[in-house]
Amino acid sequence: MNTGLLLIAILGYAVGCIPTAWIVFRISHGKDIREHGTGNVGAMNTYDVSGSKRLGILVFLLDALKGAGAVGLARLIHGDWFAATAIVTFFMLVGHNYNVLLKFKGGRGLAPATGAFIVLNPFAILIWDIMYLTGYYAIRKNVHVGAVAGTIGLAALMFSTPDRIVTYTTLVDLHTPMQMRLLIGACCLVILLRHAEPIRALLREMDAEEDDAA
Repeated sequence: MNTGLLLIAILGYAVGCIPTAWIVFRISHGKDIREHGTGNVGAMNTYDVSGSKRLGILVFLLDALKGAGAVGLARLIHGDWFAATAIVTFFMLVGHNYNVLLKFKGGRGLAPATGAFIVLNPFAILIWDIMYLTGYYAIRKNVHVGAVAGTIGLAALMFSTPDRIVTYTTLVDLHTPMQMRLLIGACCLVILLRHAEPIRALLREMDAEEDDAA
């Protein structure tokens, strides 16, 4: 990795490490959000713990802005160089999910990914939303199930989407549609890793329900 890409990776991680939910919850409640609810530093836990839709939406929007802002910074510095855009996006998500300032705790990456891909490829957001709703209503009415279905479905469908559609729906210059597919796949992996814990908890809950029914 050359110096320019190394610096943009550090920049992306630093932007991702801005602890939006931690700051908002500290200001509004004077507490550390990591010590409440699921301990997740994101919009959903902010809403669950505070009971305030406004705070949850505020955190989501600020985290989405963080994602879009990281992409904007990369393009401001490096123009249409897709490698810089991809690296800043990936490391921004890593910083959000594994924040060194919060002892590597963080969010689950959905809000900043939304912000990033609104300015990279809005079609990806549409696919994710459709797959989320499919998972939520067809498998189990649980936000984590929906999120995992949306994330896996997005990665799978983007790799099977015709090249011309990927190119047409991408708002930045590509040498090949595979660049966008690989970026989406890498981001989906980071998001899925942070959903492993709630999915395991859900499976334990389902096992307990089956035992009770038996």
